[in-house]
Amino acid sequence: METNVPEESGNGRGLVKKCWDALLQNTYLAAILSAVALGVTAGLILKFYIQISEHDKQYVGFPGEILMEMLQLVTVPLLLTNMITGASGLDAHRVTTGRAAAYFLSTTLMSLTIGIALMMVFKPGSAHAVEGEDPEDDEPFFNVDSLMDIIRNMAPKCLIQACFRKHETDRLEYEVESDEWNSSLDMNVTEVRLSVKYVDGANILGLIVWALIFRIIFNRIGKDGKVLVEVFHALNEATKIIVDMILSFLPVGVLFLTTSHVVEFDNVDTIFQIGNFMALVFIGLIIHSTIVLPVTYFLCTRRNPYGVIKEIFPALKMALFSSSSVKTLPLTIQCCESRLMIDKSVTQYMLPIGTNINMDGTALYEVAAAIFITQINNIHLKIGQLIAIALTSGVCSIGSSGIPATGGMTTMFVLMTDGLPAKEATILVVAEWLLDRCNTVVNVLGNCIGVAIVHQVSKGQLGEMEQGPPTPWVIDDEELSLDMIHAEFNPEELAEDEEDMFNALEYQES
Repeated sequence: METNVPEESGNGRGLVKKCWDALLQNTYLAAILSAVALGVTAGLILKFYIQISEHDKQYVGFPGEILMEMLQLVTVPLLLTNMITGASGLDAHRVTTGRAAAYFLSTTLMSLTIGIALMMVFKPGSAHAVEGEDPEDDEPFFNVDSLMDIIRNMAPKCLIQACFRKHETDRLEYEVESDEWNSSLDMNVTEVRLSVKYVDGANILGLIVWALIFRIIFNRIGKDGKVLVEVFHALNEATKIIVDMILSFLPVGVLFLTTSHVVEFDNVDTIFQIGNFMALVFIGLIIHSTIVLPVTYFLCTRRNPYGVIKEIFPALKMALFSSSSVKTLPLTIQCCESRLMIDKSVTQYMLPIGTNINMDGTALYEVAAAIFITQINNIHLKIGQLIAIALTSGVCSIGSSGIPATGGMTTMFVLMTDGLPAKEATILVVAEWLLDRCNTVVNVLGNCIGVAIVHQVSKGQLGEMEQGPPTPWVIDDEELSLDMIHAEFNPEELAEDEEDMFNALEYQES
């Protein structure tokens, strides 16, 4: 007993030290979570113990309103520059570029489709919408007018105007009364007239379409086009620096936004709605990772996909604990090369690019979160708005490892860019913190499956691709570099004559 007490106390101190070290390494995240907790506490105090007027409630939410305005400033520049520069690492002259691009695009679309389907079928945010009557609910989800709006928005008159205005068709109903001079009208009838007008909100369809067009043109121009791409790279980095400066104010903004939301909060069902939302997102991630990606691998290679998942398990485990695809990248490359025996010209080309632009889990979460917030606000989405949300979520997932968005900030970007209310996105800060680890696992798995597919279908053509630098190996989840292997391999001890010595040295250099 005497020996166990200090051991247990030592383990306790070690656990406390580990928690403290983790807290210091994630100070910013801890500040945001603390702001949420303080905001909930302050909101409950103001709501139940200090009766404040409607006028005073505006003062409570003012700092959060300033944060929203500052974020609104950079949403469109960040979206456009991220779209133009997101796939800049793809080399059009490589054999695998087309296959990699097709895989990245198809899996992202499938993840977006899963997120949209789950949110639109189960509607986790619409539980309280039955009490209120939304006049838009009578309008059809899809009609010819919505399709015409989509086409109009894809061809804007002015790209500058498209940053803050978009087309929308209103159906106006007029009641035509019968009169004695018009015998054809025996009774009062309702006539529907269409009114095409501009409304506030960024024209996401037009901006994304023309950003892609300009990106293709820049590639065709050649040397001058590369200069223009570098300009957009600089603009993208400058925009991210501005966003970093704005997000330094994020804990304060989240504190007041959460307080304001709790003060105005009258429906306890929202807590259960958030739980349902998290469950649906988790189900969507499971569907994408255990069904969609394995089936895609099997259809392309006719091989067992779960063998791939087994071999990359160390990388998936690190992704779960680190919640960062970038931090997991070295181990991901090692697992693919040493365990799956994938050519390093494929891994070292595709994995860094895929880590930046192929974020299936993130895309699924963002589109689901945006639709969930619109459901909480009792907003009936039309087909055009749904497509815009999906495109914005997909674009925000491209390069999302470089977008300085924490908590619900990426969801705010999506909603504000589409002209939808984004204040309630702060309630998803804790949910995103919990789900982000699962998103990262799906992101890493999607990249590994893609690398395995491209390696299998590109056999025989890999000689046309350049070989990359040596990569450390992984054996039993432990790193073993080539330098260590060379140190243990001594040609002088193994060679019996000069010819063997020469062959051994030549093999070592290769």
